[in-house]
Amino acid sequence: MSIRMRAGVSARLGFALEDLCREILAVNGWQVESSDSFSDTGIDIIATDPTRNDRIAFEVKYTRNPMYPTSALRISSERLIESANAEGIDKAVLIVAADIKPEIKERVENQYKIQILNLDDLLSLASIDLELLGRLVKLREIDLSERNLDSNIKSIIQPTIIKSSSDTSSSHENEKIGINFIDVLKAIPLGKEGCYKFEDTVSEILQYLFDGDLTGWHQQKRTTDDLHRYDLICRVIDNSTVWKFISLNLDSRYVLFEFKNYKDKIGQSQVYSTEKYLYEKAKRKVCFLISRKGPSKNAVVACQGAMREHGKLILNLDEDMLIDLINSKISGDDPNELLFEKVDKFLMELPR
Repeated sequence: MSIRMRAGVSARLGFALEDLCREILAVNGWQVESSDSFSDTGIDIIATDPTRNDRIAFEVKYTRNPMYPTSALRISSERLIESANAEGIDKAVLIVAADIKPEIKERVENQYKIQILNLDDLLSLASIDLELLGRLVKLREIDLSERNLDSNIKSIIQPTIIKSSSDTSSSHENEKIGINFIDVLKAIPLGKEGCYKFEDTVSEILQYLFDGDLTGWHQQKRTTDDLHRYDLICRVIDNSTVWKFISLNLDSRYVLFEFKNYKDKIGQSQVYSTEKYLYEKAKRKVCFLISRKGPSKNAVVACQGAMREHGKLILNLDEDMLIDLINSKISGDDPNELLFEKVDKFLMELPR
C-alpha cells in the first residue's frame, strides 16, 4: 500500500490493515518503528525481531479476493526487495491478507528469498490477542471456523537473507508500461480528433489491468443484424470478487465497454443509447461507460434508472479513475479492488 491513491474505501481498508499489522507484530514482541522515519521508502512497516534483533521490512497487501493474483505477488515482491535494499535491510516479509496457492507461494519465496505471510499466517499471529483477531476477521469478512491456524506462533515469521542479485525487471517493465499509458492517455486530444486514439488506448489499458479477469477481447464488434457496434466486448472469468459478482449475481457472462472522448461530461442520451446494447437473455447486462470527464448528474440518474427498472448495470469511469487503476497495478496492488469499490458504492447508494 505504499502508493496512496485517492482515499476510497479500498484505500482506507488497506491502511487499516497496515495499522492492524503493526499492532499484531507489537503484541508478538516485535519492536515496531515509527513510520515517519521511512514513510517515503515504499515500505509499510519496519520492525525488529524479538529473538535475533534483526531489522525486517514488511509490505502489507489488502484484497477482498480470496486469492491474490500471481502477477501482483511477483511485482510486490520485486518492489519490496528494492525498497529493503535501499533502506539497508537484508530481510523482508510480504504480508498478503488472502490465500495463496502453496506451490505459488513457495516458488515466489524461492525466487526472491523473501517470506510471504498469507491470511492464515496473519490470523495465527493475531490469535494471541482476541481483540486483534476479531478486528482482522471483521476487516476481511471471513468465517474463522474455516481457517487453519498455526499454534506455533513464534516460528511463523522466519525470513531469510534477500538475494542481492534478484531480478526485478518485471516490476520495472510493469511500471514503465503503466507510466507510458498514463502519459499517452493524458496527451490524447479531447473530442472527435482523439476519439479513435482514445478507444485504442483505453482498450490496451483494460487488457493491461484485467487480462487475467476477462477474455475474448473483441473491439468494434457488430451484432448479426448489423444495427449495433460495441466499442469493446469481453467474456468474464470468475477469478476475482468483482467479476464473480458480475457473472453470478448479476447473471452477466459478457461485459461491454463504451468509450466517450467528449470534451464535456456525458449526458443521459449516451446512457440511453448504451442501455440498448444490454440484453438479459444474452447474458450481457453490464457496461462500463468510460469517458474523459465522467457523467453529468442527468447521466447518473439515467444509470440508476437502468439498474432499478431493468437490472442493467452501467458504471461510469473517468480519466482520473483509469489513472488510479493503473497506479494500483504499478504498485503491485490488485486493480479489481478499486473496481469492486465502484460497483459496491453504486449499488449501495441506488435510490428507490
